[in-house]
Amino acid sequence: MRIIRGGINQPDSQGMTRHKLQLLIYLSALLLSVSVFLPLTSFPVYGEVSYYRIAQLESWLVIGFALSSPGLILAGKEKWSIISLLGVWSVLLFPAAREALQSSNASTLERIGLEVTAAMSDFSTNLFLNMADFHWGGFVFLAALLLYTSGSILYFIK
Repeated sequence: MRIIRGGINQPDSQGMTRHKLQLLIYLSALLLSVSVFLPLTSFPVYGEVSYYRIAQLESWLVIGFALSSPGLILAGKEKWSIISLLGVWSVLLFPAAREALQSSNASTLERIGLEVTAAMSDFSTNLFLNMADFHWGGFVFLAALLLYTSGSILYFIK
C-alpha cells in the first residue's frame, strides 16, 4: 500500500498484480487437480477416459504437484513454487520421453510392458496434437494446465 496525496491508501500496481497472479495459481491449480477426473476423450472399445483412468499414479502426482504450489506460496516460499510447475510437466511428459528413449531391441517381456502402457504414452504424446478428439473435460484440463503454467511462470518472473 502506498499513501497518495490526501491520505488515501491505495494498493500499488505491482502488489495488486502479484495478488492476481496468486489467485490465478490457486484457482488453476485447483481446476487442474479436479480436471484429471473429467472425461478427456473416448476410445472405441474402452469408452470415455479420464487422465485418472489411464494413469492413476501419475494423476495423483499431478494433483500433488499442482496443489503444492499454492501451499508453497501461502508458506512464504514463493521461489520454490516453480518446482511444482516443473513437477507437473515432468509427470505429464515422462511417458513420451521414456518411449522416445527406449531402445528398439528390447526383450519380449519389455515389449509387452511397453504395450500395456501404450495408452498413457499415446495420450501424453498427443496431448496437444489431437484436440479435435477431446471431450469437454479435455478442454478443461488443457485450459487449466495452460493457465497454471502461465500464471506460475509470470509469478516466478515478478
